Amino acid sequence: MQHSSYDESGGSRLGEWLRSWTLDFHNRTVLFRIGNWIFTTYAFLAGTAFAAGFSIGLWHASMAGLDVAQIAKVYLFIVVPAILVGLRSFSIMLEWRELFRRPLATLIKPGYMLHGGIAGAVIAFIAVSSMYDLPMLKLFDGAALAQPLGEAIARLGCYVYGCCWGRPTTSRFGVRYTSKDSKVVRCAPHLHGVKIHPAQLYALVAYAILFAVMVALLPVVPFDGALAGAYCIAHSLIRFSLEFFRQDDRGKLWGKLTHTNLYSTLMVLGGGAMLIYGSQYGDPNPLDVSHRFTSVIGNGSIMGWIAAYGLIFGAAYGVHYKKVGSWIQNPSGGMKPNVDELSMGAVARMEGTCCDHDHGDHRNH
Repeated sequence: MQHSSYDESGGSRLGEWLRSWTLDFHNRTVLFRIGNWIFTTYAFLAGTAFAAGFSIGLWHASMAGLDVAQIAKVYLFIVVPAILVGLRSFSIMLEWRELFRRPLATLIKPGYMLHGGIAGAVIAFIAVSSMYDLPMLKLFDGAALAQPLGEAIARLGCYVYGCCWGRPTTSRFGVRYTSKDSKVVRCAPHLHGVKIHPAQLYALVAYAILFAVMVALLPVVPFDGALAGAYCIAHSLIRFSLEFFRQDDRGKLWGKLTHTNLYSTLMVLGGGAMLIYGSQYGDPNPLDVSHRFTSVIGNGSIMGWIAAYGLIFGAAYGVHYKKVGSWIQNPSGGMKPNVDELSMGAVARMEGTCCDHDHGDHRNH
């Protein structure tokens, strides 16, 4: 009887600890440290996100009748570098004033931007299609199927890292960031302990639903390019909607138009063009859905490529030196650029200054 009571008490304490840990997960920015190197929780989640997306892209390749091993190599050696260059380049462009004032300091600060990665991938796929005589629309469709799952997982990383945060709210769903390592606390200290929208979790739910819908519709995909076109439009609608809840942006262009609004508009136009082009020139009934996802992840040689993909992006997104937000000891030379001077001179919606723009919106980010 006493033993049973002890077990119940222990189970109760464990349950309470798990509940507390889960509710405070957004303040678990740092996963562990090795010497001066800091590995954030976002490193693990970003690596998982890209590895998951990579595996989904390879699954699509198998359904589309492509050589999965060839596509894996193309992704790793051509598409991945293009994505990284795009991610970084777009982030730097948003700080063009600081780039001219302090070029080295701006270049070595961490910072990535989602739409830059998408642009890099598009350019890479066009080049790969020409170089290896691969069907371009099928390549686009594979990436489009992979992106929502990767985006959903990565948003959980954003949630724990504290980037892409939401506006203040009185909603019961609001969260409070208190960790000194959270980006929201570092860049907008006035929001320390303030209840804000968990905009990252809203995005997670939206992209998870989009991925589920796209997978459910695979048996009835009408032509090559349909998945890519539908994704571009759906992604843009999600991003437009999330802007009502987000506060962490890179500023406005004209009036209330943000950079994300502009990129989303361009993606809607691109998605429409993709649907029109695919309906005219894409192969009808392009997928053999009898190819199972397990056939990809169960392949030992392919799993090696997937693991490498995850490690590359996990390190790029989540490994810091001496302090969170730094690739080197003093990335900005002590400078604290005014947020109003970023984003092509646009005025940011958030107040205060930001000492770093690490991973720079995996979305605006």
